[in-house]
Amino acid sequence: MHLGWQHPQPAFIRRPGQKMQHTSARRVQNGTFAQCATIPPHMLIHMKHVLNFQASREGPTLTFREDGEIEQEKLSGKLISFFSPTRSCIGYRREDGYSACANNAIHMMQCPTCSARDISRAFTVGDFTGFPQLYEECKKQSYSLYLAGFGEDIIKCGITRKERLIDRWIEQGADFGCEITRFVGPDAVYAVEETVQNTFGFTNAVRNASKLSRLTFDRNRARKHMENALAKVEQSGLFEKIAGEITDLSVHYPQTIAPSLSGSIEGAVLGAKGSILFYEKAGGHFSVNMKDKIGRHILDNP
Repeated sequence: MHLGWQHPQPAFIRRPGQKMQHTSARRVQNGTFAQCATIPPHMLIHMKHVLNFQASREGPTLTFREDGEIEQEKLSGKLISFFSPTRSCIGYRREDGYSACANNAIHMMQCPTCSARDISRAFTVGDFTGFPQLYEECKKQSYSLYLAGFGEDIIKCGITRKERLIDRWIEQGADFGCEITRFVGPDAVYAVEETVQNTFGFTNAVRNASKLSRLTFDRNRARKHMENALAKVEQSGLFEKIAGEITDLSVHYPQTIAPSLSGSIEGAVLGAKGSILFYEKAGGHFSVNMKDKIGRHILDNP
């Protein structure tokens, strides 16, 4: 699932003072629970079902479904949240919000039926099938082709709407970013993106495991690697000139010290770097792969 675009959101209904409490279960390794598999399917609707996690300049946000309602919650302060080991399909996104999975599929984040209906396809591969009005709107928008650096050795080439360029880098947890050029409308930009990726060996996506293994790195070497990548693009003559300058994104991420990987949230939230959430507990720092939590349910602290 692509998280880089800010799609129109439905109206969120919040119940003041509500806490993350659902069903009790015995905790096992990595912040999950042993009894989740025995929870009857009809009970799942009453539990918070994680649909999305997004980092932003304002802080990390969790989107979830509970009792059939779609809600958002800013993650800050001290939290205790455990997650089910089993996933169920998150459904799919429309232009005006989310739809639940009609198949009630389990053991997967998103079933094939919902994946085919998801509006994200319009932004990940430029497939606007079923979204003619969205296509007409996007034809008028400015798109940015960019490079994003992760650690000392990974360069990604991607596209996003110009107005969301820095937000997109933050959502991915990139360490450096630079705009290469701009296009009006989506018709040509996807083909150019693929050409740049194939020509220079830039990746189309960065796995979360790669991001987790690069939380600590030499920033000078990372910047130099980014500069070398941009120089290759510029010298190729594919574009008249590079549109932007290298942006250091470190100011948007929390400063952590050797964080340990955790499967649950059990302390004071420090912030996020892409889909990696950080929290502090008893003087130690911990990281949580929140992309892995999409499709899971939030359970009681036993």
